[in-house]
Amino acid sequence: MTDAKDYGKELELAKNLAREAAELALKRSHSVTPVEKANLSYVTDLDRDLEQLIRRRLAEAFPDDRITGEEYAPQGAEGPRRWSIDPIDGTGNLVHGLPLWAVSIGLIDDGVPAVGVIIVPPLNELYWAVQGHGAWRDGERLHVRDADAFHEQDNVCLGTNAMRKVDPRTMPGRLRDLGSACCEQIFVAAGRLQACVFLGEQTHDVAAGVVISSEAGCAYGTLDGEKLTPADVVARTPIATPTFVAPPRRLEALLKTARAYPAPKLS
Repeated sequence: MTDAKDYGKELELAKNLAREAAELALKRSHSVTPVEKANLSYVTDLDRDLEQLIRRRLAEAFPDDRITGEEYAPQGAEGPRRWSIDPIDGTGNLVHGLPLWAVSIGLIDDGVPAVGVIIVPPLNELYWAVQGHGAWRDGERLHVRDADAFHEQDNVCLGTNAMRKVDPRTMPGRLRDLGSACCEQIFVAAGRLQACVFLGEQTHDVAAGVVISSEAGCAYGTLDGEKLTPADVVARTPIATPTFVAPPRRLEALLKTARAYPAPKLS
């Protein structure tokens, strides 16, 4: 795309920040102190320290941008550009020693997800994308694998919240829940999952991931059949309707079969 904006400086800083955060996170991951938040999810000292580090570096480099994240109030200007940070996505996994968690840094420009960087420290994998320039994992271009139907052994991720709304009997494949929305999105982009379903995710959960998954070829749709753009996904956070992330033909197959739980019968 010749008209795509140049986000080279933003991308390089986000990648370097992700690598720095990952190195620090791995050093401290076995000695974190978890605390329950109001919603009963965990936050740790590592979550807070990483977000402060990323916020500080972004503010120094881009003082006119707004900066938001999971653990602290928004800061910076009220202009069209907004950074969205998830310092540890999958904190519950981290706390329990399950090596599947990520650091996520996304840039939303005038409502459009423009830059996404996600690193999975336990796997030493760095994913990134810029709108109009494709999606990458450690220098390898990512392209989704599409099909008109799902195989019984295809991995399909149905998150815990979505599982309480979507009837799993109407879902294809082998159902998973990874406990990290960021990992789920990038693994669809990389072909490790063939689809994932979200419900309740906040902006910081999806801002970077939708850039990567869309640039790898994913599409988005809701349980009630509405098609969404990446900007729609971000604008509708927290996600109130089960939302599918999948390659286009697989998405069509999902929308034909997936259903909410049937209404209870009145006695």
